This record gives sequence, structure tokens and C-alpha cells, in this order.
Amino acid sequence: MSIFPNSNQVFYDLFNRAVANTSEMATLLNNAVNTTDTYEQKFQFTHIDKLKTKSYEITHQVFTESGRMLISPFQRKDMCDLAAAIDDVADSIAMASRRINLYDVPKITPPIINLAELIFKTVKALEEAVKAMNNLSNSTQIFELCNNIKQLEYQADTVYNEAFADLLANETDAIQLIKYTDVFMAMETATDSCEDVTLVIESILIKNG
Repeated sequence: MSIFPNSNQVFYDLFNRAVANTSEMATLLNNAVNTTDTYEQKFQFTHIDKLKTKSYEITHQVFTESGRMLISPFQRKDMCDLAAAIDDVADSIAMASRRINLYDVPKITPPIINLAELIFKTVKALEEAVKAMNNLSNSTQIFELCNNIKQLEYQADTVYNEAFADLLANETDAIQLIKYTDVFMAMETATDSCEDVTLVIESILIKNG
């Protein structure tokens, strides 16, 4: 019996946990900007912060296991890059959440709602792509999911650019201008981070194809 019977699955399980955790964060953010219950919204923002800590812990575990195990699904650097890229998505979602919460923006505007929905959809697609990596022979499906993520990121860019242009044209309060600009940027960065994960995934597929 091999002393490394499930070593590959250890890493796949960690990647799946990491992206599922990030997906939960995206769900909470989407729910938070769509609720009128202030208490519920604050609870969701707080829970996002807790899940960010969990994301860091999973990432650290990938780094630790990749240095300890002799057998792995792909190169150690690629595993670390993938874990770090997923953690960056979690970072961006947590940053967007904190800015909406701490800046106490006077109104959850349509662009914020639209960007939260796009973050949710993008992370869900990312979750599918990472889960599909359990079998790297699913490369066609994984590449297609990566392309879907890039299309959603492009949509988020469009929402961000239009919202920012409207803000510059119509917001006369400098403080509110800064608040909304920072919120929009943090949310758009979350979708950018998802696209960054696809670049890591595609690199892994090419190397292991």
C-alpha cells in the first residue's frame, strides 16, 4: 500500500475548499447590497471578514503541504500560485465589503448592485473551473469556464467605467465622490482577480496537457 494514497486529492480538496469559501464571500456580498435590513447587512459584512481569515488559513495550508509532500498534482510553484490567486479574490471581496461598510455610503446604488451580482457570477464560474481541475483531462471544459470568467470581467469593466463616468459628471460632493470611487474600484478589482486566477489555471493546463 502506498504511503501517499491520496496526496493529490489533499491538494484538490484544499483548492475546492478555498474557492468554495470565496464563493460564500461573494454570495454574502451580493446579499448584503440587496437587503434593506441594516442589521442583516452588518452581519453579512462581519461574516465576510471571518471568511477572509479562513481563506488565508487554507492558502497557508497549501504552502505547507506543497513543501512537505513528495507527490502532487502539478508543480509546487503552480499550486502556490493558484492558492495565492484564489486568496487574492477573497482579499478583494473583503476589501469591497469593508469599504461599503466602513465608508457608510449613503445609498447602495445600481452600479454597486450590478457589480456585486457580477462578482457573484464570476466567482461561481471560478468555483466550477477549480472543481473541474480535479481531472485535468477536462481541459476543454475548464478553458470554456475560464473564457466565461473573462467575459464576466469585461462586463464588470463596462459597469465600472460607466458608473465612474456618471459619478464624475453628477456627484458634486467631493467626499461622496471619493467614497463611491473607492467602492467601485474595490468591486471591479474582485472580478479582475478572478481573471488573474484563470491565467494561472490556463498555465497549469498547458504545462500538464
